[in-house]
Amino acid sequence: MRPLFPVLLAAALAAPVHGAPPAASASGQRIQFAFHSGFLMNLHHFLYNLATHPERLAAFRQATTLSAQEAGALQQAVTFYHANYAERDLLFDKDLAAIKRVLSVEDDDRRDPHGLALPPDLMGHLRASAPLYATYAWPAQDAANRAWIRAAAALDARYGPAVQAGIEKGLGAGFPRTPVRVDLVAETGTRQGAYTDLQAVIPSGRPSYQGLAALEMLYHETSHVQTTEPLEAAIGTRLKAADRPDDSELWHVLQFYTVGRAVALALGRDGIAYRPYADSVGLFKGHWAPFVPLIAAEWQPWLDGKTGEDEAIAHMVAHLPPE
Repeated sequence: MRPLFPVLLAAALAAPVHGAPPAASASGQRIQFAFHSGFLMNLHHFLYNLATHPERLAAFRQATTLSAQEAGALQQAVTFYHANYAERDLLFDKDLAAIKRVLSVEDDDRRDPHGLALPPDLMGHLRASAPLYATYAWPAQDAANRAWIRAAAALDARYGPAVQAGIEKGLGAGFPRTPVRVDLVAETGTRQGAYTDLQAVIPSGRPSYQGLAALEMLYHETSHVQTTEPLEAAIGTRLKAADRPDDSELWHVLQFYTVGRAVALALGRDGIAYRPYADSVGLFKGHWAPFVPLIAAEWQPWLDGKTGEDEAIAHMVAHLPPE
C-alpha cells in the first residue's frame, strides 16, 4: 500500500476566504508532510502503551474476546515490553529510537517484521501479537489515524502557508526543505503524547489533539526537526554567559507560544477564534506560569516587530525565574 504523502483536500480549497490572504512562507518553500499510518509502527506503540499503563491492558482484554492463545501471546509481549522498554524514553533512549527507525518502513501495510534489523526477542513478540492486533485493534486505530490525517491535511491546505510564515518569522528559521515523516499512532503511552526527532510521532487518539488543535500539533512537532535550533542555541549562549545551567525550558515555552499564536492568527483571518494548545491544557497556568510575564514583556514585542529577537532573548534570560 502506498504511504499517505501530502494530502490536499479540494473541499478545504473551495471554502470561502475572509480577511487578508495567507502570508507566504518566509523560507519561500512550503513544508511537505509525509503522513503514515503504519501497522508495525502502531503495533510497537500499542504494546508500549499497554506496558506502561496496566489498566489499559485490563480494559483491552475486557473489551475483546481473545482466545486463550491470543491472550497468552499478548500477555507475553506486554510483559516483555514492560521489562525491557517501559522505563525508557521513546525519544531519548537510543535503542527505542533505533527501533522506531527500523519500523519506519514505506509499506504501511507490512505486518511481518521478519527481515528487519530488530532484536530477535522483540521481533518474536511483534510477530506473535500481530494477528490479534490486526483483528481486535488495528482497524479502528488505522481509521482514526487516517481521519486525523485528512483533517490535518485539509487545515494545512488552507492555513498552512500563513502558519508556516508566522512560525518561521517568530523562531527565526525555516522548516526542512525535504519532506518530514509524520507517523500517526493511536497513543504513544507517554504523558507528553507526541514526540519528534527527525520524524514526528503523533497520537491520533489524544482528545487534546483533535479538531483545530491538529493543525497546531502538526506544526509544533515538525518545528522540532530544525526550526527551533537557532532559538535553542541563542538561549544556550545567553545562559552560558550568565553562568546558568543550560537546562531552561524557555526555548520550549517560546516554541509553544509562537506556534500557537501563528495558528490563532491564521484561523482568525477566517473569523475563527482559536485557543492555543498550551492555554487549553493549562501549561501557562501550571509549571510554566512564571514564564508568562517574560513572554508579555519581551517575546510578544519581538513577535509584533517592536524589538529585536536578540534583545528579547537577552532580557528574558536575565530575568528567568529561580531554578
